[in-house]
Amino acid sequence: MITTKGMQEIAQSILNLVEYTKVEMKEEIKILEIYRSSIDANTIKVFIMLDDTIVGNIENIKLISKSGNVLLENPQRIEKDATRGLLVVFSIKVVEVAE
Repeated sequence: MITTKGMQEIAQSILNLVEYTKVEMKEEIKILEIYRSSIDANTIKVFIMLDDTIVGNIENIKLISKSGNVLLENPQRIEKDATRGLLVVFSIKVVEVAE
């Protein structure tokens, strides 16, 4: 059984892997910093803020690790204009499986 402290360390280790966000748009690729992150029990959340400077057709949003690998991605088509921001959340739940 994973202890509470063990779960916290595992979650923090996963969160520490995240370096930045890559927003793939039809016209270009934007590199963004992580807006915010949180750990609540066994759930890790990484928040990405697409503000009014991100305008165009978004095709994919990726979390990139410190080693340059894609950790998570959110492929979807979003047409974003400058009149509003968009908050994207990546959520990871750490679960122990008994076999």
